[in-house]
Amino acid sequence: MVSLHTLRTAFVSALLALFAADAVAAQSRTSFVVAELDAFNASLSPEGRAEKYARMKESAFTFFRGSNHLYWKDLGTSSQLSTYGGGTYTRTWLGGDMHVNNTGSFDDDQGDIVFGLNDFDEAVIGDYQLDVWRMAISLVLAARENGVFTASDQAAIVDAFSEAYLDTMAGFAGNSGETTKKFRASNTYGLLDDFLSEVASSGSRVKLLDEWTTKVSGVRRFNTAAGPDLAPVSSAVDSDLRSRMASYRSTLSGGSTWPSSYFTVKGVAQRLHAGIGSLGATRYYVLVEGATTSQDDDRILDVKAQRTPSAWPHLSSSAVSLTASVCGGDMAVRAAQAYKALGYRVDDHLGWMTLADGLSYVVREVSPWKESFPSAELNTLTRFTNLAEQWGQVLATHHARADKDWDSTVFPYSVDSEVHARTDGDHSGFRARVRAIATDYATQVQYDYASFVSSF
Repeated sequence: MVSLHTLRTAFVSALLALFAADAVAAQSRTSFVVAELDAFNASLSPEGRAEKYARMKESAFTFFRGSNHLYWKDLGTSSQLSTYGGGTYTRTWLGGDMHVNNTGSFDDDQGDIVFGLNDFDEAVIGDYQLDVWRMAISLVLAARENGVFTASDQAAIVDAFSEAYLDTMAGFAGNSGETTKKFRASNTYGLLDDFLSEVASSGSRVKLLDEWTTKVSGVRRFNTAAGPDLAPVSSAVDSDLRSRMASYRSTLSGGSTWPSSYFTVKGVAQRLHAGIGSLGATRYYVLVEGATTSQDDDRILDVKAQRTPSAWPHLSSSAVSLTASVCGGDMAVRAAQAYKALGYRVDDHLGWMTLADGLSYVVREVSPWKESFPSAELNTLTRFTNLAEQWGQVLATHHARADKDWDSTVFPYSVDSEVHARTDGDHSGFRARVRAIATDYATQVQYDYASFVSSF
């Protein structure tokens, strides 16, 4: 007979071995995270890297925003994609860096204030679930950051999001309703309609211009002395940008009735300290003449350098080849094409240019009504689930119209019909899969964040 002492000794030894294995695994993951961050951000200047890391240290959620490449390395080719997708016919354009703060309000080319995806720097063609999972992870992180939601609350929030995504896809299957769908104050609910109404009433082009410019002898000029977010550019950069305006205009698909004076450059400045994941990317603001000689209808163009997206090394070769063929290998064209595919009534100023530094830049107007929803207001389960549902509807709508509705030569199929066919009758299984991935990976992000904070 084995003595009680022997059993206790064996149990303690097993526990110690388990703790030791966990410690080794944790140290291995920490080393991995540190190495990945070092490699990904190696091209940044020491000052740019320090600024980005300082922003990432603010919370696990900001860390998640600044480390998109970790998500793609961990889950980009996950075997779990195969149950509800993973093949050619469940590919569409992806935002590529989905999280709650990469959606928000802005004005479309008809002047409507709408809510939708607003960042396409990381866009790629890939399986729809990779956007769904990343968005769901961000919901869990945002809920945990708010500090008032239990584990069951977090599960309910994610379920509301994923069910709304599937219901919206099913609603579009067999029709083209997604191609003209807008999310406005008139057809949203919960806090979202109030948010859009407030943005519409409080924002204006004059207010935006007054934030970034000043009038010198009655003419608007960038005010680079007003704060840290704008800096003067060299005469060489100024001249280079001005010389590229004609080639940029040739990339535009809208605004055919603009007067000849439109786009006359009135000033160039460097944009600093914007974003988290894109911190360190070269970025300029260009002030141009608007439709009239009035100083109050000038426009500010955001000219932002584009790099290879984080997902690129972690997609199938066929998905990479398809994305590359669509954009001809030009990263700014990639971002612009994704914007057009995923969006509706997109910015007439959307285009691209290549500057003397050899980098390719996507160009968009700075919207006077661009705002992210203040997630701190999602402090009750009802409020959060209402918005989670609408985030699911928004993402599904963008995905559904980026298939054959955008270009049938690239996507000769309907992704909404395909997703519906693969999930019909198994919504509960899909919800469970998204819930498990979102919950587990959000916890991994929190561990990675702790490793990051202690290591940098």
